Amino acid sequence: MSTIRFGIIGIGNHGLRYARHLRRGEVEGASLAVVCRRDRARGEAAARELGVSFVDDHRKVLSDPSVDAVAIVVPCNLHPLLVPQALEAGKAVLVEKPLAPDPEGARRIVEASCRHAPIAMVAQTLRFNAVIRLLRERKEAIGPLRFVSLSQRFEPSEREWLDDPEAGGLLRNTGVHSFDLLRYLTGLEVEQATCLASRGPGRRMEDSFGVVLRLSGGVLATVDNARTTASRTGRVELAGEKGQLAGDHVHHWAVEIHGTEIREIDDPPPLPTVRECLAAFTAAVRGEIPVPVPLVEGLRAVEIVEACRRSAETGASRAVETGAGGT
Repeated sequence: MSTIRFGIIGIGNHGLRYARHLRRGEVEGASLAVVCRRDRARGEAAARELGVSFVDDHRKVLSDPSVDAVAIVVPCNLHPLLVPQALEAGKAVLVEKPLAPDPEGARRIVEASCRHAPIAMVAQTLRFNAVIRLLRERKEAIGPLRFVSLSQRFEPSEREWLDDPEAGGLLRNTGVHSFDLLRYLTGLEVEQATCLASRGPGRRMEDSFGVVLRLSGGVLATVDNARTTASRTGRVELAGEKGQLAGDHVHHWAVEIHGTEIREIDDPPPLPTVRECLAAFTAAVRGEIPVPVPLVEGLRAVEIVEACRRSAETGASRAVETGAGGT
């Protein structure tokens, strides 16, 4: 099959990560054709750096017959508009997480994908982290799972949209990683959430939260995130009947625990998750593998986010309500 030519809609800091991997030839079978940003000055500067064409209207990317696939890297409140348009235009679509700001928007995207049927994938990039994959591969060694704990810490961000009620908040934009990883690591569904959240001075949206979740099969889990510290971590703990697995996907280490003995696991080398996500998506577009993260997986993560948000607002436990898009 010929090279998959990408257009990137949204060429801010994160979109540039996608663009640079493509432009440097690090994704086999893919190339970068055009980038798009509403801010013309910054978009043109990025295009000059990359040596590719620039447009300031996403519709020009979607109408370009030379573009095979688009990566949509914009705030999530724009996804319910852009993703169906891209699918209707016949483009393969890789859309950043979260799939949408709420389940209704995510379901509309899934339904549009079912109607138009191009390849579509949600970029839950942490699934491609080497430590995460190692822990998933080794979980049988600790027996049936009984408890899971995920924790992330981040630096405060000055990106204004992260504090926008329409698109922002820690639950939507980083918690969604953890909720997706719960399903990916365990193979279980999240049924119920009890969440507390807080926001720092001057913030409109939460910048820290803690949640207790009940998974199918009676397994309990905790997830806590904070974007309040000048540091970064990504802890994962899986507790089974025969032992534990623990690791940190930021600092790239993993251990196995039996009794009081802790053994370091020989980790594979770190991998750039955006590059690996792009490579997997490209392989799916080329028909070489099934879509690794179908849009319905993104919908499920958004449904968990919504239950946590409602729990934090009301102070009561909330069931995770799943709707259309289950096939």
